[in-house]
Amino acid sequence: MVPTIVKVVSVVRKRGKTTLLECMVKELKMRGFRVAAIKHAHAGIGILGDSGKFLKSGADVTVAVSGRTIMKCEVARRELELEDALRVLPDDIDVVLVEGFKDNPIGAPVLIINDADELQEYMSRYGIPACVICPPSARGSVKELLTSRGLHEVPVIVKDNLSECEDILTLFIYRDFL
Repeated sequence: MVPTIVKVVSVVRKRGKTTLLECMVKELKMRGFRVAAIKHAHAGIGILGDSGKFLKSGADVTVAVSGRTIMKCEVARRELELEDALRVLPDDIDVVLVEGFKDNPIGAPVLIINDADELQEYMSRYGIPACVICPPSARGSVKELLTSRGLHEVPVIVKDNLSECEDILTLFIYRDFL
């Protein structure tokens, strides 16, 4: 089975992508899904403890094992893409939640913004989002911009104390498993 892939993206940092993904992971796990999370770490991967020290020392691969958990970090010979991360996932994953990779066409992009200007910038650079999350104060201008482009079908979810998590799951995930 091919997993459902949902990307949470923004054009500006600190919009709540990680918080939203954490909420989605918890909710999906509570409902019995096998979930993978992938983060596009622009500034590099920060690994605490000895595994990070081994990588900093020049190890090409480091593996950490604790109980039923294993984490492998490998330094590749080239810049890696979303496809590389998807290839290393187990076959039994139901849902892949991705933070970032906004320039990659794989997955349904859920765009988190603060205003219509950010939506405009995203669309001019990356295309049409599958869904937009914005504060209540921006909803009108965001809907107006989408309507002016003939994009009535793009859902706009008001950001309200993580309640948008359930809305996104309904839009992109539950429908694939019905």
